[in-house]
Amino acid sequence: MKKDGIQKNIKKNQEYILYYAWIMLKQRVAGSYLGFLWLFIQPLMFMLIYSFVVIVVFQNPIPNFNIFVLIGINSWLLISRTIMASSTAISRNKNIIEQVYFHKFVYPTIYMVSFVYEFIIAMSLVFVMMAFAGIPFTWYLLGIVPTLLVTMLFVLGCGLIVAHVGVYLHDLPNILEFTLRFLFFATPIMWSFDRFDFQLVWLLRLNPAAVLIGSFRDATLNGTSPPYLHLLLVAIISCILIKTGYGLISKYEDNYARVI
Repeated sequence: MKKDGIQKNIKKNQEYILYYAWIMLKQRVAGSYLGFLWLFIQPLMFMLIYSFVVIVVFQNPIPNFNIFVLIGINSWLLISRTIMASSTAISRNKNIIEQVYFHKFVYPTIYMVSFVYEFIIAMSLVFVMMAFAGIPFTWYLLGIVPTLLVTMLFVLGCGLIVAHVGVYLHDLPNILEFTLRFLFFATPIMWSFDRFDFQLVWLLRLNPAAVLIGSFRDATLNGTSPPYLHLLLVAIISCILIKTGYGLISKYEDNYARVI
């Protein structure tokens, strides 16, 4: 039997995805006394730690480094957490799978939307810090919207693929944890391409996460237009990943219940 395409399935399940994603976000902060304040405090703590290390220890002269690194942290958390959560998105929902039928692409999509909610909340702290730092708000801020949309496409594509692989490879979360930790340092979160000049720097620029983080910084901190051509290339790659991941899940989802 031919299954519906991803656009039709998203439209059919959008209310469930959006609602359950919000419930998951509330569950992540439910056990904390600070509640939703923790969504601001956590990236702020990372920012303070990295700012101390880079500014005080390494004496890096990047202007407005605290905002620079905060944008990088918020963007990286959206990317890395979605990919990590997606690796077990299907297997951890075994009870639901056995009782109610949803196309299995729904589960990694819910995690992606949930972390997008968290990203939007955390980014409001960036705007507050920009205001205190006297950084002007320009029309280029609208570039956040296409950048976020491309980011969502990218993490969804990665999420769908790792969600499928994670059903069969139970060690995938451990592999991803190591891989993402390496990519964290290979991505310009605490450093800038402008500060490095070596032959292989072009290889680091091919990292889609670097393009996305740089685009968020351009639209906010730098007050310039994001590199839309680069975003278009990432969007094309993301659509290929989505098509591949959705195809794999559609083909093998009937076998998932037996495997997990």
